[in-house]
Amino acid sequence: MNLTLADVERCLSGMAEEGHQDIAINSVQTDSRTVEKGDLFFCIDGDNFDGHEFAEQAIKNGAAAIVSAQMMPDVTIPVIMVRDTTHALGQVAACWRDTCGAKLVAVTGTAGKTTVKEMLFAVVSQKLTAAKNYRNFNNQIGLPMSMFKANCEQDIWIMELGISQTGDMEELAPIASPDIAVITNIGPGHLEGLGDEAGVALAKTTLLKYLRQGGSAIVSADYPLLWDAAREIVPAPTAFSTDEGNNTSYVASFLGTEAEGWGRFRLRTPEGDGEFTAPFCGEHYAENLACVAAVAHELGLSREDVITGVRTIQADSQRFCCKLSGDVMVIDDTYNANPLSMARAIETAAQMAGDRPLVLVLGDMRELGAEATQRHEELGALVKGIAPTAFFYKGDHYGDVICGSGDATKAVSVNTPDDFMDAWRDMGLTEAVVLVKGSRSLKMEEYANALCKVLGNSGNGGKG
Repeated sequence: MNLTLADVERCLSGMAEEGHQDIAINSVQTDSRTVEKGDLFFCIDGDNFDGHEFAEQAIKNGAAAIVSAQMMPDVTIPVIMVRDTTHALGQVAACWRDTCGAKLVAVTGTAGKTTVKEMLFAVVSQKLTAAKNYRNFNNQIGLPMSMFKANCEQDIWIMELGISQTGDMEELAPIASPDIAVITNIGPGHLEGLGDEAGVALAKTTLLKYLRQGGSAIVSADYPLLWDAAREIVPAPTAFSTDEGNNTSYVASFLGTEAEGWGRFRLRTPEGDGEFTAPFCGEHYAENLACVAAVAHELGLSREDVITGVRTIQADSQRFCCKLSGDVMVIDDTYNANPLSMARAIETAAQMAGDRPLVLVLGDMRELGAEATQRHEELGALVKGIAPTAFFYKGDHYGDVICGSGDATKAVSVNTPDDFMDAWRDMGLTEAVVLVKGSRSLKMEEYANALCKVLGNSGNGGKG
């Protein structure tokens, strides 16, 4: 990092202390345990901790200076006083982005943000140098810290922005100040903080207001609320779609499953139209693929670059990761869940199963506010239509799911992985497809791991 303490001070207040231009900042930290000599430590006041209490530890570890919202009269190293340290963290990240001058792609949406980011990184990295945020480090702390880990030698920074409350995007978007703003989709996610789907559309499209001059907006044309809200800000965004009847330039469709979780897709761009296979499957991946193709074209990359890049993707262990254990396909999609991603996962798993037994192991979808009951009843109705061989459920909304499905006899409540495994053994299923999914806080990965462990130890072998 080639910032000095004087650069940081000018970024935050417009003025710098004499001599501080000679103090180099090695890195930026918000955790005193990770501070090393020459680092700048931000005292973040979080929900469960106050970083000001760890300033002394940061100094012992070699911090060059501290950014604080509290007076620290006994501190012997420079202290930059600010009103809000989290806001200041974002300000400095924005200054760092300006110093480097890299082209920044900002990705948001209800579902698929992380997948689009990972796919785009794989595509871009074939011909350009790129940075990205780690997993979904995408909030008011994760986004700046991800930007600090990027460097000035990289051509492209691909940054994911996640919001859960009204006003979040107004805080995140100025930090990113994107050259290319990407909105994957909208759906009923984080309704507790965003109100309804119209509120989600307005919140997501706020990103477009912070596009740099000459910047590009790339938006799904498949969600009318999103498309209309986007066009209020950017009259002619670049569209992508999964509807083959749509005359947009970037269209992808999912054609079916192949062996071991691979899928066959069709991708249409201005450069051509054709089919290929990739190591993922499902309609939701077609949406991600069309989106990535549109962004790649904006970055000067070809359709062939897109296909070559996405074929190198390795599934995240908790994002629709297909694990073949013996003759059972376990789909671990436990990273998180909202009504949009839940429906897509169930429909894709059903398509993958075909005539094989389908087992659903699902958990509550959190942060849905006043719509929680309705959305879980809709989940029950969806499951009823899919008609799985077996259905297991964990969470407080079990009754709502049963109400929606209208058939309590086929839904088994499981509070622990052991409950599920006891029931699994009693079924004696072979050649099944098992989908495990729920909101992050329910730790549904424990159910997927328990099943894979038993299947792996059964003498049938397996691979991930």
